[in-house]
Amino acid sequence: MNIRIKAFTFIIASAMCWASCKKNNDRPTYLPTTSVNVINASNNIINFYQNGTRINNTSSYFPGGTLGNLTVKAGLQNYQIKLASPSTPNPLFTLPLTLDSGKVYSLYVSGQTPESIFFTNDTEVADSKVAKLRFVNASPDAGPLVLAFVTPVTQVSTPQFSNIAYKTTTDFLNVTPSTTGSLILSVYQAGSDISTARKDTVTVSTGRIYTVVGYGTIGSGGNQAISTSLIVNQ
Repeated sequence: MNIRIKAFTFIIASAMCWASCKKNNDRPTYLPTTSVNVINASNNIINFYQNGTRINNTSSYFPGGTLGNLTVKAGLQNYQIKLASPSTPNPLFTLPLTLDSGKVYSLYVSGQTPESIFFTNDTEVADSKVAKLRFVNASPDAGPLVLAFVTPVTQVSTPQFSNIAYKTTTDFLNVTPSTTGSLILSVYQAGSDISTARKDTVTVSTGRIYTVVGYGTIGSGGNQAISTSLIVNQ
């Protein structure tokens, strides 16, 4: 009888020890993450989802807008874009993308199909002596675009990036201290009359990294339909 009691006591003690050890080693599972800066380069107000969960909780994305870097799960995940309208609750599409952990991405939404999505891995480092500026063509039907700086008094246009194709991200241009502050930018179709192109005045500062996005659909609107957005990356 004593042997049975001792054996039973040993089993109970062993079980308690196993449970205690398991509890002590029950650490939360690490889920690798990455950062995504979504830029709405479409004509719609949209929301951004990962695996069915809305990521932009504070506001929707308006045309030409961004909400800064958002933290999402890394690796292969399913992303959805929805119109920010109660009458259209279903996603426009679901797109699987693989984004590496610990990196920073810029993701552009230029339309309502999976083909309208493209992204870059951002690795540029800021320089305290200059402002850094790049150009992205996110207009699906404008063809190659030009980004030019316009002199305020003479209105002379000096192209900085020429013949930039759709979904193309340029290298960064160093904007020297003598030209920082107020800049007049003009984005227009390559080979078109620049006098009809839209001009936008923006402010840049040394030590910052910027992206100028040309977006919008041309249709029958010509150059006036191209919009520009200045994104502060860092």
